[in-house]
Amino acid sequence: MNEKFFDLKSEKQDRMINASLHLFAVNGYKHASTDDIIKEAGISKGLLFHYFTSKQGLYDFLLDYSVRYLLFEYDRTIGDEYDYFSFHEKLETAKAGILRNYPYMYGFITRALAEAQPEYTDLGASALKKYADTMAFYRGRLTPPSLKAGVDISQVESLIAFTVEGLTNIQLNELAPDPDKLFSQVSDYVRLIAKLTLAE
Repeated sequence: MNEKFFDLKSEKQDRMINASLHLFAVNGYKHASTDDIIKEAGISKGLLFHYFTSKQGLYDFLLDYSVRYLLFEYDRTIGDEYDYFSFHEKLETAKAGILRNYPYMYGFITRALAEAQPEYTDLGASALKKYADTMAFYRGRLTPPSLKAGVDISQVESLIAFTVEGLTNIQLNELAPDPDKLFSQVSDYVRLIAKLTLAE
């Protein structure tokens, strides 16, 4: 990547980043088109490739940039939280803040982790490993909740994940995603799941 990219006005940087995150998140690496990216970003193909020499270069930059941004926000918001359900609420607080600037960043990382993408460079592979390792660290230090008989923690984890994914997708399909509404909805559901699954 050409480091002069960061000399661009922040508004143009964000247009290029958001258009790229959007189309990679929705279409995946193989099917995302640089023609669609430049159209959505409102730039020329020459400008895109001046800063990112290839589609692969753009993708790996996004992986590195997104992981740095996400983990910074997670660390700032989650801190030393050990309670299982409080952790999930704080994680969603961080995601809501991220959504205000980069609506598709979390979806992009989620898609990248799920994709079989053998062409990652060392930069991209290292970024994804750091993200996965950090999330494993967060979850590994949580105090296991005391659950009702017959309720398994993996079921609770899946229920929260499916709920968050569904509500997030609904918001991202809106013409004007509302991070505060999303956070409020997710928080309500996390508290409901806690109420239904925690032992009394």
